[in-house]
Amino acid sequence: MNTPKRPLLLNSALALSTIGSGVGSLAFFLAFIFYQQLLPQLVQFTNVGTPALLSRMYLLSLAVFALVSFVGVLQMWRFKRTGFYLYLAAQTCLWAFPLYHIGWQAFSSTNTIFSVLFLLIYVAFIRLFR
Repeated sequence: MNTPKRPLLLNSALALSTIGSGVGSLAFFLAFIFYQQLLPQLVQFTNVGTPALLSRMYLLSLAVFALVSFVGVLQMWRFKRTGFYLYLAAQTCLWAFPLYHIGWQAFSSTNTIFSVLFLLIYVAFIRLFR
């Protein structure tokens, strides 16, 4: 099988996305599992004033979205275009779901900037994906 050479920028973006999505999904799953023990820390490190908004199902949803993002990145490592679409859908959900569930205080400009930046990098190299 003849695979195209992967440019350094694409390699770097994929490596960082792998780390980010992998750590994110693990962190959200652990927060879901150890919810009662971590709730005081979760409330302390968020903008949310009401702990009820940080429900276990909310954390599980974020974990699933991050896991889908991770699977998408793994597929992009294999030059599969479906990986890009999985990643796009998951990143959109990771951006929009907190806004829907919590409100505008959940908006993260840093998350938005990095998500858009990585998506633009992947769009620039989408011709390499089958």
